[in-house]
Amino acid sequence: AAKTGRLARVTMEMVRNDDVSLIRQIPTKLSRAAKRTLAKFVLDMLRQNPAIYDGKAFFHVDHGNLGTAALSSAAWSAARNAMMAQQEAGSNDRLGIPPKFLLLSAAQEEAAFELFKNRGTSNDQSFIQTQAPTIVPVWYWTDANDWVAMADKLDIPGIEVGFLDGNEEPEIFVQDNPTVGSLFANDSITYKIRHIYSGAVMDFRGFY
Repeated sequence: AAKTGRLARVTMEMVRNDDVSLIRQIPTKLSRAAKRTLAKFVLDMLRQNPAIYDGKAFFHVDHGNLGTAALSSAAWSAARNAMMAQQEAGSNDRLGIPPKFLLLSAAQEEAAFELFKNRGTSNDQSFIQTQAPTIVPVWYWTDANDWVAMADKLDIPGIEVGFLDGNEEPEIFVQDNPTVGSLFANDSITYKIRHIYSGAVMDFRGFY
């Protein structure tokens, strides 16, 4: 497990001049920042493609989960077929588990939505439209060529995150004792947020 967090200091002068109550928002902003940091920790496993438990990259030709095509109906069908063809570890039995989510940059969200929507004059849906996934825009991804198909975690638990002592929520501390610490020495209140966790890829078969 690794520790993430930061300090935020508020001086007496800042408190006196806080006409719009921004200081009261500090704990909320720290909490939201911690949530984004945790989300990026998990999502970077998909974006950075690290080596996993078998010594190979997460997305690798040998894993049968690496594509090179830009998002299109043909590319989505190829991803779906590849995921359905994944085999149970230690056997040749196909899992037959399709993707449920599509992760991509926020700039691709509209194009992805249009891809799975019936825009023709016919009332009949195409096959690709019947397989529409839940589209998840990732706010900090910028590469238009990056997209990830992901199975339901209840079907294939793909990434595990563990929290120290089971503390899934970040902890916030306030140093505001007037007789010791920063308030005594510098007339400043110190907020500290701390979150301790780690994680790893459990199974590449749930991703493409």
